Amino acid sequence: MTDSTYKYINLEYMDLMADGDIDMKKVMLQMLFDELPEEVGKLASLAESGDMEGLSAVSHKLKSTLAFVGYTDMDTTNKRIERIAKDEEDAAKLSDLTALMLGFCDEVMPELHSEFDKL
Repeated sequence: MTDSTYKYINLEYMDLMADGDIDMKKVMLQMLFDELPEEVGKLASLAESGDMEGLSAVSHKLKSTLAFVGYTDMDTTNKRIERIAKDEEDAAKLSDLTALMLGFCDEVMPELHSEFDKL
């Protein structure tokens, strides 16, 4: 079961989806290890290049991944990025928002690894 002492992550949704299957939870965590830093890095690159269509697509895809992490601040920031990319307004905020996402990723990864190590 998920340790409620984590500062950033809330794995209730992941636990619900795994339905007690430890191997399934390990697979889901491994997916996060592989995909989360890569996708968040793409957000920063796409924002920097001004590729709003690509940014919107990656941000949209990231929403389902972030549901497994359960970090509200990260989810909210990602939704702001997607909205800006779709509306193509407030693009000046994207640099700060993607930097926030990179920081959030750095915060959640150790906790995700800690959860994996407990299994």
